[in-house]
Amino acid sequence: MKEKLYKKELSLTVIFVIVLLIFGHFAQVFKLFPGLQHGHLWGFPVHYIVPILMGWFGLLIVTIIMAVLLNNFDDEMDEYTGSLEDK
Repeated sequence: MKEKLYKKELSLTVIFVIVLLIFGHFAQVFKLFPGLQHGHLWGFPVHYIVPILMGWFGLLIVTIIMAVLLNNFDDEMDEYTGSLEDK
């Protein structure tokens, strides 16, 4: 059980580090793929407005999801350590 929880903690950490880096540095996608820079969204060039929206709202949504998942994981850890203390 302990190994399973460690693997889950590690995988959650790695996944959210990667996702947060992508959302936080979304402007680099337009630098890597210049063909995506054409077009407009709400009157703004796509390569300006999309990174701003991803940085504000995208990160907000990702951190809410991360908080919920990590709180659930914390509950699992508390349940596991509580079962160890009972023994």
